[in-house]
Amino acid sequence: MKFHAVVNPVGASGRTLKKFNEILPVMQAQEGEVEVHYSTKETGIGGVCRQLTKDLLPGEIINLIIVGGDGSLNDALNGIEHLEQVHLGLLPAGSGNDLAKGLGLDDDLADLAKEIMQGKVKRTMDIGEITYYNTSEELVAKDRLGRWEEDTLTRRFHDSTGMGFDAAICQAADASRFKKVLNKLHLGKLIYILCAIRLVFSAKRPTLSVINDGRETKYDGTLLFVAMNNPYEGGGFKFCPDADNNDGLLDLCIATPKSNAAFFKIFPSGYDGSHVKFPVIQMDRGADIHVKSSAPQWVHTDGEVVCKSDEISIRILKEKISLLF
Repeated sequence: MKFHAVVNPVGASGRTLKKFNEILPVMQAQEGEVEVHYSTKETGIGGVCRQLTKDLLPGEIINLIIVGGDGSLNDALNGIEHLEQVHLGLLPAGSGNDLAKGLGLDDDLADLAKEIMQGKVKRTMDIGEITYYNTSEELVAKDRLGRWEEDTLTRRFHDSTGMGFDAAICQAADASRFKKVLNKLHLGKLIYILCAIRLVFSAKRPTLSVINDGRETKYDGTLLFVAMNNPYEGGGFKFCPDADNNDGLLDLCIATPKSNAAFFKIFPSGYDGSHVKFPVIQMDRGADIHVKSSAPQWVHTDGEVVCKSDEISIRILKEKISLLF
């Protein structure tokens, strides 16, 4: 049995490659062949996965092992062709591993690698898809991984998508010159907290119209809107404690704090999921969601920010991904 390991050698300031080099002998000692593919500046994780999967014959199965964090897996999902013919493994060796936390994966990468190398599908997982309308040109490039149809962009996600505050934090953190420094000091999560504190004073709080499975609700002064397939995002925030990645539904969390003081009171409770007790936090669940914002907002998929938009649609794909862990 053959396995294709796809690695970002500069991920997490080089720690991803270091961890992979430590675990590769363990993988090679198992039954099965391991072929390693390294992403480059010209061909990212998604591009490598697209090359590996685009020419699959009907019924042919390929075993992919993504080595990295949530962003690497997001890139992979947006590059994979023939999703139903892929058996996927993950070695969480990135700076952010919210999916791994939500799935309860073994912290011991050696044990996890041995399990994956058995080549047996252990479970399936829903994959979300977001369609962006009226995309801005502030950040997005037409060749950015995703599927373009005229002026409409479609991207997949495994963990979460968000519009507004959490996406703005991701964009600000990526643009910060301090991110690489803090990553090298193993303090990468700190940049997101610092950006959150700064942005809460300047973030726009638009009115959102959310149509959830045909039912419309308006939210005034919305700071945060997230749709989640797993409980955690943003480095461990448990925004949707009851999210189940195999129920065909997305869990929604909408925050409308009326003041900065209210935000700072609620924000820490997001780590253990107890924020749901506050009346300014609205929880919901659905399979087909359409969102319109009164102002363009940054939008992310699994922490990867592509552009701003004032209108998005979110759904769960019919195809599930087969997991080797």
